[in-house]
Amino acid sequence: MQNLMAIGTISKTNCRVAGMELRKRVRHRIAANAVFTWQGAQQSSLFGAGVTRDISFDGAFILSLTCPPVGSAIQLDVLLLPLQSGERSLRMKTEATVIRVEHANGIEGFAVVIEGVSLAEGSSHLSVERI
Repeated sequence: MQNLMAIGTISKTNCRVAGMELRKRVRHRIAANAVFTWQGAQQSSLFGAGVTRDISFDGAFILSLTCPPVGSAIQLDVLLLPLQSGERSLRMKTEATVIRVEHANGIEGFAVVIEGVSLAEGSSHLSVERI
């Protein structure tokens, strides 16, 4: 995977279902490397990797050929690389629940609801809680 990050915003008009907005927050287009794990059958640990398509404080969509089943609790680790050389990267670790899996129209990936976020930069550690 290339270590690139692109930033943009998805407007609310792009995310409507039957005329009703389902998202509570604006999603931002960020292509960042993501790795995730979840428990499979017989408590086996399963692993996958992909790239974020978009992300908000409440959720994300991960482009990946490996998708956990809907309802799975996953551990998600996203590496946000710096936009300029010399800046530090930021790592976001979270627990999330898979709410949708897509395997159609050229899209391979899944959507998650983020349960809580932990951010780390270098040796410092920052925890963020929702209000």
